[in-house]
Amino acid sequence: MKKNQIGKTNLSLTNLGIGTAPIGGWPKALNENKALEILETAWQNGIRYFDTAPLYGFGMAEERLGKFLKNKKKEDYVISTKVGRLIVESSKETSEEPFFKGAPNREPFFDFSYDATMRSFEESLNRLQIDKVDILLIHDPDNHFNEAVNGALKAILKLKDEKVVSAVGCGMNQNEMLTDFANTGLVDCFLLAGRFTLLDQRSIEKLIPACEKNSVSLIIGGVFNSGILVDPSSSSYFDYAQLDDSWLEKAKKLGVRKPESYESNKYWLDKASKINKICENNGVSLKTAALNFPYLNKNIATVLTGVSSNDEVHENLENYNKKINKDLWNQLLIEGLIEKKAINLL
Repeated sequence: MKKNQIGKTNLSLTNLGIGTAPIGGWPKALNENKALEILETAWQNGIRYFDTAPLYGFGMAEERLGKFLKNKKKEDYVISTKVGRLIVESSKETSEEPFFKGAPNREPFFDFSYDATMRSFEESLNRLQIDKVDILLIHDPDNHFNEAVNGALKAILKLKDEKVVSAVGCGMNQNEMLTDFANTGLVDCFLLAGRFTLLDQRSIEKLIPACEKNSVSLIIGGVFNSGILVDPSSSSYFDYAQLDDSWLEKAKKLGVRKPESYESNKYWLDKASKINKICENNGVSLKTAALNFPYLNKNIATVLTGVSSNDEVHENLENYNKKINKDLWNQLLIEGLIEKKAINLL
C-alpha cells in the first residue's frame, strides 16, 4: 500500500489507517477476540497505521492494540496515541448508557498540564506494551488552549527531543484552534476529524493553507461524518449525534459545534442527499466517494477508518481501490457541493 511522509519527519503512513475507537466499544460493544481478529484482517491487507487514545474505551483500545502488536516488529507499523485526558478507576454507578460499551469502570479527566501529559504518556506506553510512540497528539484541547500550549505542547516536544516520540501534533474536530497550533511552527501533523470530508470542507479556508505553509501533514478521520455519508436520512448520525430535529443542540452539547452554529439538520441532510444523487448518477456509491475524496488534496497524508467487523475492513479496502471518474468530482464542483480549493490533485 502507498505511504506518505509526515511533515518533515522520517515517518511514513500507509494510505489507509485504522482508528481504534470501535475497538474500545464505540458505538457498540466488541469482545476482545473479535477486536484482535479485526486488527489482524487489517494487517493482512497491508494496513500498518493504527491510531488510538486513552479515551477510547477508557484505556481498553490501547490495551487491545498492545496485545495485537506485541509480537509484531516495531519497524513494521506506526502508532499514534494522545494526551489530554487521564484515565482513573471509578466506583460510580449510573443508569445512563455508557458512550463506550463494554469498557472498564473508569473515568476520563481533562488535564493538559505538563506533569499530567508525562503521566498520560507513560500510562499509554504501559497499556500498549511499547517503549516509544511514533505520533503523539494533544487530544481535544478545545476549551484548554492556553493550558495545552503551556503544558502539553511543551511536554510532547520534550518527549520528541528525547526521541521517544517521532512526531507531535493535535487531534481535534475543529479548524480554528488547529490553525493556531499550525502557526506555532512546532508541530508535524494533525488528526482532523470530520472537517475535511465530502460534506464539510471548511478547513480549506485557513487550516489547510497554514498546514501547507508550516509543513504540517493532515490525517483525516471521520470521513463518513458519523454515518450521514453512508446513509443520508434522519436516522443517520452526524457529528456523533442522531440527525433529528434536536441534532444541533445535541452537537453543541457534545462540543462538536460552536454555540453560534446555525446550520440545521435539514441543511446537512439536503446537502448529503444531493451529493448522493450525483454519486448514484455516476455509478459510484456515496461511501466510496466519501472515502476517496480526501486523497484529492496533496496535504492529506492518510485516511483513518474506524471498523467494527472484518467485513467493514474489506469494504473499505475495496472502496479505496476503486477508480473514480473525474466526471463525478467535476459535477460536484459545478453544483457547488464541494469547494474548488479543496481539490489540487484532480
